[in-house]
Amino acid sequence: MVKSSKSKDSPEAIKGRVIEMLGRKVRVETTTDSLVCHLAGNRVVIGDTVTLLRVQGGGGKITAVGKRRNLLRRIVHGGRVQPLAANLGGLLITIAAQNPAPYLPLIDHYLVAARLEGLRTILVLTKIDLGITPEHLAALKLREHFGCTLFATSSTTGEGIAELQAALHEDGPWALVGQSGVGKTTLLAAMLPDVAVGPTAAVSDRDGTGRHTTTRSRIFQLNGYEIADSPGIRTFMPDITDARTLRDHYPGVCDIDCKYRDCLHQEDEDGCTAPITADPTLLASYRHTLHALIKHQQRRR
Repeated sequence: MVKSSKSKDSPEAIKGRVIEMLGRKVRVETTTDSLVCHLAGNRVVIGDTVTLLRVQGGGGKITAVGKRRNLLRRIVHGGRVQPLAANLGGLLITIAAQNPAPYLPLIDHYLVAARLEGLRTILVLTKIDLGITPEHLAALKLREHFGCTLFATSSTTGEGIAELQAALHEDGPWALVGQSGVGKTTLLAAMLPDVAVGPTAAVSDRDGTGRHTTTRSRIFQLNGYEIADSPGIRTFMPDITDARTLRDHYPGVCDIDCKYRDCLHQEDEDGCTAPITADPTLLASYRHTLHALIKHQQRRR
């Protein structure tokens, strides 16, 4: 009879999920409790399923990362891929009515990333009490035609908060994403009034951009659903290296019935029907992103 080499005192491997990023450590939720864990060389993001061992003195050590159902990620300076969250059900793309004004290409980039990973999308318009221009409202409603649902909310008056919460009882967790300063943490505080969700700050008067108040990612348990909050960003370029992939996933462009099957719908392409059939604002957003992608490819050669 061959004896097992495993000691009776050896810690038992247990399963869990990463619910908070803590610098070089993470908080992992198991079926019985939550532990602050060392990464032990593993790279993880919020939402990852992991295997861990408990360690003496409390806490744990991650020994393996499970297969990801999906992964939200972006390209950052230098062409590096930055993973943001895993195993999501959808994106809550947050936009402010004013202060800062909606930046439409950023919304479109999130929509592309969601299409790539098979995620549901909800557009959350915040600060509606400040008013919104008819042009911006029309642009947001246009994006409802591409599988999004638009909710207009105000964390100040409470408008739209209950309706948004009712829509989140499916699919989760939902990643709360968007530009710095659009009020993500304030929105979360309105949805979780009894939980300390983190600090908030006013938009800079100097340049009209948001300030990064959320500094780490965390999954919040709400009444029947989950929201993964993360630091705000000023840029989000989906992890795409091929121009045709971008074309085939860009809202308002992916369904164009063009004369040429391989047409990228760039300016001055002879016979391209995009200027006739596509919304001009979506086409302009796509072309701006396409040019950025082509420049990035050229720098990598």
